[in-house]
Amino acid sequence: MKRMGNKELEKLNKELNARLGMENINATKSTENPERTGDGAADQRVKRASALRKVKKKEKKRFRVWKAVLAVMILLIVVVIGVFFVLRQLGKQSLLRHESLEDIQITAPDGAKVEDSGQTVTYQGKKYRRNEAVTSILCMGVDREALEREDDVIGDNGQADTLFVAALDTETGNMTLVNFSRDSMVDVDVYNIQGGYVETKQMQLCLAYAYGDGKEKSCENEIKSVSRLLYGMPIDAYAAIDLPAVSVLNDAIGGVEVDVLEDLSSQDPALVQGAHVLLRGNQAEIYVRSRDHENVDANNSRMTRQRQYLTNFIAKTLSQTRKNLSVPLTLYDAVTAYMVTDISAPEVTYLASLLLQGSFGSQNIVTIPGEVKMGEEYAEYYVKEEALYQIILDVFYKPV
Repeated sequence: MKRMGNKELEKLNKELNARLGMENINATKSTENPERTGDGAADQRVKRASALRKVKKKEKKRFRVWKAVLAVMILLIVVVIGVFFVLRQLGKQSLLRHESLEDIQITAPDGAKVEDSGQTVTYQGKKYRRNEAVTSILCMGVDREALEREDDVIGDNGQADTLFVAALDTETGNMTLVNFSRDSMVDVDVYNIQGGYVETKQMQLCLAYAYGDGKEKSCENEIKSVSRLLYGMPIDAYAAIDLPAVSVLNDAIGGVEVDVLEDLSSQDPALVQGAHVLLRGNQAEIYVRSRDHENVDANNSRMTRQRQYLTNFIAKTLSQTRKNLSVPLTLYDAVTAYMVTDISAPEVTYLASLLLQGSFGSQNIVTIPGEVKMGEEYAEYYVKEEALYQIILDVFYKPV
């Protein structure tokens, strides 16, 4: 074999050193980043794949949970809306009763001509036809303090201290509240405590409720007197609530804001005239119930406060109902223990759906004009007949 020269040995030595250097560099890189080669890299890949699978599994589980929650939420919304519209349809079918009382016919003041049993009226040169789309509900706030009257004639069923007829146009959703003074003088059927008819006598409208059982018969007797005052216009339904229920309804919607119209600070320090107050708890009852019994005109001042409160209460309730369709039924359930009514849950739902179509403000409340006088014992309110009849035509009829 031919021996290598010195130059050839040096060249071979350099090549070996170069190869050894590259191997050392690769070994160092392998140590610094073991994922790239060898068993260490395989272990790292396994760990990363396992961690990725766990993350994906958690994400899938979380997605399934959210899907389940979303499905439940959608189901609840569908149920609420479905119940709302089912109740609405049932209420629509039953509310428009238009049942006239057997012994009360639609009449009119002198100068008005009534035809077709009150369906058509001619008054002051204009012809009107009854608006069959309007349903009317007598709303009463009942004060149940006992009355000091003859024991054989009257019980302690209380008085209808607050009286409104809600006239709702079922085609437009517009509602008018006709506000009656409790002291309006009208014919009232008087019954003894056994329920036997005694006589029909002119007295304050609020007393019609007392001549009954404090429940349905009281409401029916009040309806009869209100219908007489309205020249025989039929009332389709009624709702009477005890005045303490005002606080329950008030708090159920988070309170009602008012600018206090007259000083009631003797009953609640916050109710100073001119103060802006969010009524909570029994403040609401104090605000709509209180009156100065020594002042003959005290009830008119109280009615002004009641109209203000009712306007703000209805506006807030409608605002909440637009966000949550179950609000009317929640309020209905909240006052059931304090209420006597022939309005069913479906009818409440139907009425609420109608109100959402229209708008409501202080202009939707009308008060029957009249004059208050001091009677032998109590204030007496005598309505202005012409103004009253024009209100009837505006609310319950349409020009032909």
